[in-house]
Amino acid sequence: MSKIILLLTLSLFAIHAYAQNSSQNEYEEWKPLQNEYSNFDISKYAMPDIIRKQLDINFDFLSNYSNDGHFYSNGNSRLESANINGNISSSFSRYVNTRKKISNFRGHLSFRENYISRNNKQSSTDNNSTTIDNESKLSQQNSLYLDWSNKWYFSKLFFLNYDFSGSISYIFSQDKTKNQAENFNQKRKDFSFQISTRLGVGYGRIESVRDACQALYIANALSKKGVLSRSLSDDELFELSQLISTVTNKRFLDARLHLTEEITTLDSFFEENDLLEENGVAYFTTLYDMWQYGNLFSRNSGYEISFIVRPYYSHRNLRYSPVIRDIIYNSNQHLIGLSYSYEKPYKLKWQHSLSTGVSGGIISFSEQNRPTENDYKNKTTFNSFSAIAMYSFGYYPNTRTNIRITTRQEISKNVYIDEGHSTYFHSILSANVYYYFSPNLRLAGDCNLIFSPSRPKENDFDYSHINTFSSSFNLHLSYSIF
Repeated sequence: MSKIILLLTLSLFAIHAYAQNSSQNEYEEWKPLQNEYSNFDISKYAMPDIIRKQLDINFDFLSNYSNDGHFYSNGNSRLESANINGNISSSFSRYVNTRKKISNFRGHLSFRENYISRNNKQSSTDNNSTTIDNESKLSQQNSLYLDWSNKWYFSKLFFLNYDFSGSISYIFSQDKTKNQAENFNQKRKDFSFQISTRLGVGYGRIESVRDACQALYIANALSKKGVLSRSLSDDELFELSQLISTVTNKRFLDARLHLTEEITTLDSFFEENDLLEENGVAYFTTLYDMWQYGNLFSRNSGYEISFIVRPYYSHRNLRYSPVIRDIIYNSNQHLIGLSYSYEKPYKLKWQHSLSTGVSGGIISFSEQNRPTENDYKNKTTFNSFSAIAMYSFGYYPNTRTNIRITTRQEISKNVYIDEGHSTYFHSILSANVYYYFSPNLRLAGDCNLIFSPSRPKENDFDYSHINTFSSSFNLHLSYSIF
């Protein structure tokens, strides 16, 4: 435990020191912000009506080959292995935000194939024998995922909430083994689908305010450089925020044209409002830097309380051959719940996030095995109740860095028809750090402490107490090509 805490502390200190040094040399982001825009409340920002679409296509291919030869006094062996892995996937999203409607549609289609082969040949001079083992594994996976969520506001804050999500997947796998002792060939077909709907009503609205944060970053940075003729008014900051939301919404196939359009639009705003004392190198480099780094992290404001009804159904069928055996899993859930979410940004550097919820309903699982002999079916039905509370505190020391501390508490209880019951607790404390070396290169680190006691009880004489503690620490460096 002490080692994990020490590693996290050192990582935070290193990121802080690096960010401070680079920022002081370039744009002095670590120095306190000026107070000239302290009266502008970013939590009251409202986005303009926008429609955003995004399509991503990913291609992945991996190939490995190895050939190992071993030679002994009484023989030799040679092992050949090959691995080919390919994946094609596509994701599409459509986001609509108006005063009357918030809608989000997401779809993901994926095709993946993996082939592994091993060929082991051994020769012995003692008895002039040769053995050959051939193994191969083939796996093909196709999947489709859809999610459509909507909030219709029939007044300023009252809304109707409904959504639909579903997925379908098919996995085919084949294992082959061939040698002098056996000739094994097993195929498995795995078909599954899940479908879930949600219907509810609610009150409130959570708005994205990241564009308002970026407007303040730009105004503060330009003011520090001394290129502004005067400070922006609150109305001008609001107008700049909505301009950022609008110009970000435009789509270009050529990223260079997109960036040119964005910078040109922002420059026109400052020119038309007579805000520039000078528009030289210091102005454009600062504007360019804040545009690249000022909108990296999501920021929200507002609250929502909603009551929902959510049915859920899943089905999975496993079929093995040549010895035919079917295993069928079915799950039904009928849940109702009440949830509350709250987001509050405090100026530029702080973010408070709170969410709570209670839910309950009936859950049933069934498993059916249909081999050639001794068919059986097992079904479990129970009532489930749960309550969740989470609080997160975010710190944004500059445009490149986000540090977030989160605590989460969950309690759930399952009551079975045979009068047995189980109670589960989950207490989680986590810390996350994100730092952008560039808009494409990001370092992420997280540390988690989890305590999960459970209390299964079948009757007054048959019960157990289980206490589970776990921790994790992870560092991740990612680079986005585009």
